[in-house]
Amino acid sequence: RHQKYNGPAALFAKMLRSQQLSAMLSGDVIVDDPLLLQGIARRKSLEIMEHLEGTWVGDGVGEYAPHLSKFPFEHTLIIEKAVPHNSRKLHWAYRSIAKHKETKEGLHMETGFLRFFPEAIDHGKLEMTCTSSNGLSEVNEGTYTQDSFDVWTRYNGITRAQHATRPFVTEVRRICEIRPQNEPMSMEYRVEMATERTAMQPHLLSRLRKLPAEQR
Repeated sequence: RHQKYNGPAALFAKMLRSQQLSAMLSGDVIVDDPLLLQGIARRKSLEIMEHLEGTWVGDGVGEYAPHLSKFPFEHTLIIEKAVPHNSRKLHWAYRSIAKHKETKEGLHMETGFLRFFPEAIDHGKLEMTCTSSNGLSEVNEGTYTQDSFDVWTRYNGITRAQHATRPFVTEVRRICEIRPQNEPMSMEYRVEMATERTAMQPHLLSRLRKLPAEQR
């Protein structure tokens, strides 16, 4: 028995079950047919990354009782699109450099990637990988909203190089809060840390401002 053909509506329903439409939804195929466009949801850009992407500079304070007393530092944070980057691979790269506020001596550098997995228009899951110059590597997981993220090293998300020094870091949490209404846009970035000798506690706090494009 032959199925009845109902015109464009039937054709579109069939395409919904096909790999061809999956490619359209992912952005791999350009679709300009008005009928087809009516049934394809538009992917909204990540508002948090419209804010985060760019160069951030400012000052911070570090401490880690009882091993480190308070010390000031200058913080530069650069966030840019990773390679590859497209509508299916919402990946960004970042670099973070801290220098002593007074002596300008380099204190710490780390690089990593941010991988976003939207669950709704304004929030979703976030994976943040981080490798530091001291040989520590992190896989942080958590969540993001339109103006913040909160990730930590769950599921044994820490590994280190053979010659890393003790006390070993056992857990890290990274929290970012953006204030897009400020001019210039501002950010508060916090890092909490636990070691084999100490429980989780605040370690770094930076207050940063976003540089205009012409100053990056």
